[in-house]
Amino acid sequence: MRFVLTYAGPLPSNGSPQDKHVIRQALLPQIREQWGIDPALRNLATADSSGQIKADSIKRKFARLGFNFLPLVLREYSLVCYLEIMMMRREEPGNVLQSGGDIDNRLKTLFDSLSMPVRDNQVWGEPGKGEDPFYCLLEDDSLVTGMEIKTERLLEDLKNRNDVRLSITATVRPTKVELQNLSFLGGWL
Repeated sequence: MRFVLTYAGPLPSNGSPQDKHVIRQALLPQIREQWGIDPALRNLATADSSGQIKADSIKRKFARLGFNFLPLVLREYSLVCYLEIMMMRREEPGNVLQSGGDIDNRLKTLFDSLSMPVRDNQVWGEPGKGEDPFYCLLEDDSLVTGMEIKTERLLEDLKNRNDVRLSITATVRPTKVELQNLSFLGGWL
């Protein structure tokens, strides 16, 4: 499965739990849409023969301080993700490390935002309308098998000078051959 997520806004170096949650909230509707349009993911959101909805058991498993997280890339299903990230900023070429924070710590903030919080102290606030389940990309960022990062100059004004526009292409695949034909995945991998 391959799809693109977009984000425009702050991407601070060493982001706080609140900073990361704001990015998660911005990505949530896009990931929810992917669950709605992809046949295999829709299959996870339907009841099995016992009446149990697979996605419901997943989100209960990942409940944190009132949030029911529903990650798309799950260790339980032996899924991993490759990311291609285009980061656009209002900077001269080569200045990606100069202002707004160093790129490695900004990317750490992004990877934490793509993942559900691992510990309760990483959760911020309470679930809002439309945030149950709280869709996110990764169970945790150790499921990222590789990445490609490109930077370009942004030719539009965003709210703040140090804000970024991101295009994140996620390619999800199984790590076990026998998973490629599992009926609950609808043959999409």
